Amino acid sequence: MIATSERIRGRGLGSGWLVWHAPVGAVVEDFQAIACSEEEGLAASSGVREVPLDLDVPGESWCLECLALVSTAE
Repeated sequence: MIATSERIRGRGLGSGWLVWHAPVGAVVEDFQAIACSEEEGLAASSGVREVPLDLDVPGESWCLECLALVSTAE
């Protein structure tokens, strides 16, 4: 599934979490709309990449709302 990432910062240096969202539409002025919110999005998106729905990578996860939306769409 095509996804765009959001970096969630942790407390320590180098710590954090990568959350994958389903993008909606094109990037407009460095803003990427995401499926889980009509108002929120990602500023300066890192671009999109193919991410498996059954993601099993330490430190990464799907946004649960986006995952539910894309799972029902397939």
